Amino acid sequence: MEFATKCLHAGYTPKNGEPRVQPIVQSTTYTYDSAEEIGKLFDLQAPGYFYTRLANPTTNAAEEKLPHLKVA
Repeated sequence: MEFATKCLHAGYTPKNGEPRVQPIVQSTTYTYDSAEEIGKLFDLQAPGYFYTRLANPTTNAAEEKLPHLKVA
């Protein structure tokens, strides 16, 4: 696979009905059904997103992509 192709597609395998290219999530905050649910996120007891500077789907996608882009 060419390096430019890896830059676009590595680390992301879309399922049926999902975008072909990893979408860029521009949200800065997220909603939850209860304070207990978001409390588990703050305590790192549950996976998910609550504040985009700490983690968000776009930065997680970049983290998945970077190992594929290493050049020996």
